[in-house]
Amino acid sequence: MSSNSARRGPRRRNGAPSGPEDVRAAVLNTAATLFALRGVDGVSLRDIAAEADVNLTLIRRYVGSRDDLIAAVFAQVSEQLAVAVAEHPLAGQGHAPDTVMGKWVRIGAALAISGRPMSAEALDNPVQAIADSLIAGYGVSSEAARIRAAQIVATALGWRIFEAYLVDAAGLGDVPVEVLREELVHAARRAGATGHIAISTR
Repeated sequence: MSSNSARRGPRRRNGAPSGPEDVRAAVLNTAATLFALRGVDGVSLRDIAAEADVNLTLIRRYVGSRDDLIAAVFAQVSEQLAVAVAEHPLAGQGHAPDTVMGKWVRIGAALAISGRPMSAEALDNPVQAIADSLIAGYGVSSEAARIRAAQIVATALGWRIFEAYLVDAAGLGDVPVEVLREELVHAARRAGATGHIAISTR
């Protein structure tokens, strides 16, 4: 029997991720997309491996456990959203699941509801990015900027999770949803431009 007839493993598709960095990037990006579309608990590691075109065992090797994967995905999406905020501080960040804000909200909400931590340990996070933009754009103090940033993110997060309920409960069905979303952006700008904070942390 020639060496050429030795049994080989399954053939990989051309263009499939190879190497630790490519595999990890493919897994994290694929997981973020699937989590946003189907929910964190509605996606298996096998689903992610198949969609990312990587071997299932490589997820554990290059990312870690399922909990490690979820934390890594949230950290990556947090950093992506922080960059988007820094680059376009006065723009809305979108609502759809395929936007970075949509992914961040859906993954973060799933973590919060399930009692899993929403880690703020990413290199950059959107709350700090907003605070930095308020300091640079409006000259507010660091403390006021951080408080306002937390409030802005809370409002944006709440609206994106409860939009359908809020529209119905407030009787806003006759107002185009695009108008309501644009007003959310304007409200965030007004809040950010208000430097006075009535409470004191001293």
